[in-house]
Amino acid sequence: MKRRLWKAALALLLLGAWTAPAASANSAQSHWSGTDRAGAIVTGGTCPLEVQGETLTFEVREFPKNYYSTAEEFLAYTGRVTAEYTFCNPADYTVTATLVFPFGAVPDYGYYYDSKTGAYICGADGDKYDITVDGAAVEKRLRHTLAERHDQFDLERDMALLHDGYVDDPFYAPDLPVTKYIYEVTGVDSEAYPAANAAFRLNADPARTRVLLKEQSGGKTLEKGVQAEAWAENGERYTVYCFGEPVGALDWQMYENGACDKEIEGAVELIDTSAMTFKDLALEDWESGSGVLEQDWYNAFVEELNRSMWSCGVISGGDIHRDLLENLMRWYEYEITVGPGEQVVNTVTAPLYPAINTNYDPSIYTYTYLLSPARTWRSFGTLDIRVNTPYFITESSLKGFEKGEGGYALSLDGLPGGELTFTLSTEEHPSQKPPNLGYLIFYLPILLPVLALILILVAVILVRRRRKKM
Repeated sequence: MKRRLWKAALALLLLGAWTAPAASANSAQSHWSGTDRAGAIVTGGTCPLEVQGETLTFEVREFPKNYYSTAEEFLAYTGRVTAEYTFCNPADYTVTATLVFPFGAVPDYGYYYDSKTGAYICGADGDKYDITVDGAAVEKRLRHTLAERHDQFDLERDMALLHDGYVDDPFYAPDLPVTKYIYEVTGVDSEAYPAANAAFRLNADPARTRVLLKEQSGGKTLEKGVQAEAWAENGERYTVYCFGEPVGALDWQMYENGACDKEIEGAVELIDTSAMTFKDLALEDWESGSGVLEQDWYNAFVEELNRSMWSCGVISGGDIHRDLLENLMRWYEYEITVGPGEQVVNTVTAPLYPAINTNYDPSIYTYTYLLSPARTWRSFGTLDIRVNTPYFITESSLKGFEKGEGGYALSLDGLPGGELTFTLSTEEHPSQKPPNLGYLIFYLPILLPVLALILILVAVILVRRRRKKM
């Protein structure tokens, strides 16, 4: 019980430190992440096609809810953006180009609860709209890549994550051997050490062996190698994956707390060992009905492992997402063909999701559209932007929007610097709400006993150390 309270105390303290200034009176989460979207991008090198003009139309007749209970309710949301490109081919030969149109990850509020399965489902909105060329729908394919953790799009980096098949990685391959070890914690005096930790040390060649502790909660770099750590409670099990050459049973040590400076009695025993291929592991949680291509799931898993690579052969388990599906950026992929000297009109429509901020009265909704990918085109002409909405633009990264009947409009000769962001609200001048710490009254009965327990534990540790020095 003390062990759980210790964990709860740390979680509550961190929660208070990060969210208290932005708390709302109704105790609901006050921010939901929005998603970026960008113009079409040519893949496969330099393309002679020129963009004579682009018309961006944002349709915002309603704001999204912060929660949806059914798929039908979520899919009924109408917010969307349409990019209409007028392409011209000045070359004396026919050009067939593969284009990709990134339209972001599923927003936080894009997850809905399925009462039949008892699970949260995400997305399912990738097929809502068509891509057309001269008015005729063309085939599109939904692609996925691992999103940047900070929701920042980088053209060169993110484009490089799209592959026609399995990524050719220097270490990971579909047939790479993987050994799975299951360990169990025993013999810990949980009353005396409610914050016990277990740890192992490794100094391996990452070109031959890599190890992942899924339950890793911390670690440190040593003079020779690294130390991976995890909370330890009797009966707790750890899953360790060894990629490449197996390391065998790991040598674990038990410590009194997360500082890992004093060893205590206890053990981490190996209870099961099994073998598989890397492809088997990578696709373990992939489902064909998820809408994600098998190759995209595999490639995102490889990218996640590479981003979480620590040193001396250890992959930081604390950096691995618990649900890969929630961290995938979505793209439309399609082809256009333009004959020599011809001109075509290509229209792409995608769902439009804002970031929601309820710390204002009324709430504000910020939309982001990435203009920078359009710089990959050989030539770019005019840019016309239309925001069809009954609401007010309160802020915008681009100056010059003119309010008219039905919304706002802006025309530019060429691409501006930076990206397009604008904020909408039901009132022209929303005001920021004052900080409200009323939610602390609700948590106070929980916080006081937890804080008292922490103080007692700290006092016990200090007394023990002082006695040892005497």
